[in-house]
Amino acid sequence: SEWLDSERSLARLVADGTQADRDYYGEVYVRFLFSGPARAGMLHADPHPGNFRLLPDGRVGVVDFGAVARLPGGLPAVIGTLLRHAVEDDYDAVLLGLRDAGFIKASISIDADALREYLAPFVEPAAEPMFQFSRAWMREQFSRINDPRQPGYTTMLKINLPPEFLLIHRVWLGGISVLSQLGAKAPFADILAESLPGFAAP
Repeated sequence: SEWLDSERSLARLVADGTQADRDYYGEVYVRFLFSGPARAGMLHADPHPGNFRLLPDGRVGVVDFGAVARLPGGLPAVIGTLLRHAVEDDYDAVLLGLRDAGFIKASISIDADALREYLAPFVEPAAEPMFQFSRAWMREQFSRINDPRQPGYTTMLKINLPPEFLLIHRVWLGGISVLSQLGAKAPFADILAESLPGFAAP
């Protein structure tokens, strides 16, 4: 980009980066995604790796703010609270919280065990001190919820996405995809505890 002194982006790192660089820049990338709303009241909503330029001093320059979610209060605490309940394996609380937040409509029947089976693999990165993202892990998760023969597919169809969470959902899925393409190892749980309201134990 002519705006930044950078010859490479995260996309290039996906293709030929060292593991050390993948881990380092993967962590910087995810810290930016999660800390932005608290620091600036906005969420950069286009997590494509080409928008993240590697600078000579080890920083990451970010371009393309055409898609931004305004979050003056930071990321909604309900997300962190629900994720914490899932990490604690309290899926009764997860189910209640999802209903209260509008993710599961009153007319929809779903039980806590079905939610656990659907969500638990996605919760893995938040439940371990260090998590190794990989393409194989990502493929397994996406095939699990996109295959009509799998129970997760039926559960997914029962979950509603309120409009105010649309761009957040896009960033989370996109961010996980980029981390998996990088094969980055990151202290995901610590990053969430620092930047996601409601995730750290009260």
